[in-house]
Amino acid sequence: GGMPKKGGGKAAKKAEEAAKRAEEERLAAIVEQERLERERQELEEEQRRLAEEKKQWLETESKRLEEEKAAAEPFLALRAQTLLVEEQKKRDQEEWESFMACTHLPDVRKEADLSSYIALWEEERESELQKALSQAQEAINVTVALEGLVAQSMAVKDDEATTKYREYITKLHKLIVEKTDYATANMLEHVDQYTTKDAAGQLGCQLSVPSEQLKFGIWVNIAKNLRLKSIDYPDLSLSTDIPRPIILQTVAVRMIHYRKDPYSPFELGDFYTVGGVLVIEVLEVPERPRTVKAHVPDIKDPGLWSMIRITEQTGTVVRQAYPQVDPVTGIIQQAPPMQVQYTLPADVLLPNGSKPRVGRWNAALADGKGGWDEDGILNDEASLETREDGSRVLTFQTMYLTALAVLQPRWACFPYEHWVLQPTAPNRALLSVQLPGEMTVKFEVGSGLCRLREPSDEALKHLRSQWLPAMQLLQTLKHHGLNLIPCDDDASKVSETLAEGIKERALEEAACLGISVLAPAFALSHSATNPGLGRKEVVCRVATCMDYQAPPIKRDSDRWRGVLFRDHELRYCAMLEPSAEKATHGKDGFILDEEGNNHAPPTVGLETRCFPLSIIRDRADEATVLRCEESSPSFTESVRVMLDAMRLFSFVSDAKPAPPA
Repeated sequence: GGMPKKGGGKAAKKAEEAAKRAEEERLAAIVEQERLERERQELEEEQRRLAEEKKQWLETESKRLEEEKAAAEPFLALRAQTLLVEEQKKRDQEEWESFMACTHLPDVRKEADLSSYIALWEEERESELQKALSQAQEAINVTVALEGLVAQSMAVKDDEATTKYREYITKLHKLIVEKTDYATANMLEHVDQYTTKDAAGQLGCQLSVPSEQLKFGIWVNIAKNLRLKSIDYPDLSLSTDIPRPIILQTVAVRMIHYRKDPYSPFELGDFYTVGGVLVIEVLEVPERPRTVKAHVPDIKDPGLWSMIRITEQTGTVVRQAYPQVDPVTGIIQQAPPMQVQYTLPADVLLPNGSKPRVGRWNAALADGKGGWDEDGILNDEASLETREDGSRVLTFQTMYLTALAVLQPRWACFPYEHWVLQPTAPNRALLSVQLPGEMTVKFEVGSGLCRLREPSDEALKHLRSQWLPAMQLLQTLKHHGLNLIPCDDDASKVSETLAEGIKERALEEAACLGISVLAPAFALSHSATNPGLGRKEVVCRVATCMDYQAPPIKRDSDRWRGVLFRDHELRYCAMLEPSAEKATHGKDGFILDEEGNNHAPPTVGLETRCFPLSIIRDRADEATVLRCEESSPSFTESVRVMLDAMRLFSFVSDAKPAPPA
């Protein structure tokens, strides 16, 4: 018996407290569990509600967009029809002009004409060099006309027609080379008729035929004069060393400068050629005919007869590889590099102070399709010198005698830094595009025709006076050394960020088409928000501009508003709030600013539209809307082609200026 020990009571109390605490914790856990469950349900409910709202929104919007589309159908159909009529008028005018010009060249728009012209020329065997070269010159003019058709079909994305016309061009280039070869071979078979004596009694054989699109020069090594170091053609502004290994052989060196590149006119390699292609080749000379006295009785002066050995070779030239290859071992023989010097065509724009790059055509590249190769050209030594008369003389050394050309990287003009288009007169606007390195290109965009305004370099003087269809103008500009027609592959060559920001093609095309209809009454411009958004969003800035005399709208003016085109569950466009100008990047369909605020629809009360013109109808006065609606479709089409071909929504960098240090 007696009193219980104190310690036992303490332990019991502890156990009791522990049990009580455990019970409290258990109840708290249940409450917490219930709270979490409630929250989860509320969140689910909220998400369900949002999803339902979004579904509702999508349904209402897509229904409304369909209605808008249907309502716009007659207007769009009428514009499309008017465009066809305007283009047909232009074609009739051209046809009449070419008829009045009475040229015997085919009308390239008539395929029957073109085919029969090619077939007839294919059959013809013109052996007289001058004649053959003037026919080649004519054929080049036909390819130039065909290039216009290529540009026309590219503008409307008719791939089938583009391919067809390009095949004709390729065929003609091939014939130009064949026919020139045929006449050259004939000349080499009758070398004696072309041989001359100079004052010192030295025999020589050199011939040149200058023309605008094709310069031809040939030198035959008749004298085998060891002191002779170079072949000069003052009338072609061309000269080259005589290859030492051939100084004792009876061979010919032929040089042809094609102003139009016959090797890679549509090549999408890393480079394109500027200033044409210079082909230097060593050709074999057939054995010389022996002259025999004719023994024919009863003829007073029988004269001299030539006995020509008829060989298999007649009618074709035989090219010698240079450097020469040993026929037994296949080893390329060592030969010193040859210096070549020629005056670049005056109408080629070369970036100031840049080192010229020369390449040779290497037929083995690209699985036998061929490509331009800098290997074997001593490009470190190449120089470009501007003479007093403004002509630019290129001097370089090559290990190979073949097709040679000045190369320009395809992406030299990308990324653009900024662009803006502002109306300047009815159906007329000025488009300025800022290229990297301080250069700005300006175009006057008109109804169906456009014209280059800047740069004001002498090289582009002739082009600045020509009105051409938009795509043809851009193609011609490339021929003069400025490539403003990027393709997707070019982006990755420029930078990874640019490649990641390329817009989805269908969305970009829709944006170019939609925004072009605003060009009659609005200035359009690059939006700094655009590059940072995803591939499924395009933003273009617009500002009402009804006064043709207005000074250019400044970049930081508060008149600009962003029009957003997007393809997220719905394809639509909408006017962004002014605050969206601060947006910097896109993520999961949101357009966010630095603070992470979303500026993208669906926000309350923001109705989407199918076409930008519908947005304008809601917001602008009647005169503005009318000016857009009543504008010439040829004008808005020119704007569309310019924006689309230059890829102005994809190829502008978002290089933010560095913060001041």
